[in-house]
Amino acid sequence: MGAAGALGGRPLELQLATRPPGHFANVAHTLTAADGSYAFPPVPIQRDARVRVVAVGQPGVLRAALEVSVRPPTYPSARRVRAAAQFLAGRAGKTAFAVVDDTGALHGLHVHSRFHSASVVKSMLLVAYLRMLAQERRGLDAAGTGLLYPMIHSSDNGAASRVLAIVGEQALNRVAGDAYMRDYVPGGGTWGFTEVSAADLARFFARQDRLIPRRFRAYARWLLAGIEARESWGIPAVARPEFRVYFKGGWLPEVEGLVNQAARLEGRKITFSLAVLTTHDPSMLYGERSIEGVTARLLGRHR
Repeated sequence: MGAAGALGGRPLELQLATRPPGHFANVAHTLTAADGSYAFPPVPIQRDARVRVVAVGQPGVLRAALEVSVRPPTYPSARRVRAAAQFLAGRAGKTAFAVVDDTGALHGLHVHSRFHSASVVKSMLLVAYLRMLAQERRGLDAAGTGLLYPMIHSSDNGAASRVLAIVGEQALNRVAGDAYMRDYVPGGGTWGFTEVSAADLARFFARQDRLIPRRFRAYARWLLAGIEARESWGIPAVARPEFRVYFKGGWLPEVEGLVNQAARLEGRKITFSLAVLTTHDPSMLYGERSIEGVTARLLGRHR
């Protein structure tokens, strides 16, 4: 604004500080609107930076205050998602992956194709059990930890069956509904044959903290981050130590050649979720390598 009111149609330059100190370079330009307001097109800046706005030929007519809207790039980037999709499309068998990026948007390949969950559904059983305790105003006792710890830490099937018998399939269905798992089909009491999509599991892990009662959240995170080493292939094998990884895998190599994994990844100022589902794999190791390959490309670690 100038002394005579709004300055419309005035040319402005956005400048970025360069070296040596006190020097600036033009990086974008625009014109003021009729009311004196203005906006520049987005400018990619890869580091902390000093910027200023200069009115061309009109020194001193703009206010010193400048409102800056920062829009960081999404993580993983669209380029990395495409690289992961191209890799997985070339793998044997039926495959899919989904990412809920750090803005909450869903991306991937065959994101709504259904697969049997295998043991990945145990992460949902964990949530259902903890929600039952909260509803009944009960704490987590030795009987509860005696089921939940082996079910998650070492993927104990007997413990999972007992948890399902306690909470009931309707409780599992409610977890799926609250996580917006739109492709979910109940397994009819056989938890390993629950049908899910990569989108379902990516959404579930993206929302998992909000699904777990607050009083049990730290325990659940501890379980999902501390799965035994021999089952920590795939996503955690690639993403650690840069990211804290809360995950669950599932596999039926002899029955369907199926190898699945889903996770929530938390890094410095970045949180996103990922699910990779495969079936008809030539071997368990082949499925693990598919999951690792997708993860590596999403994290920019593939050369």
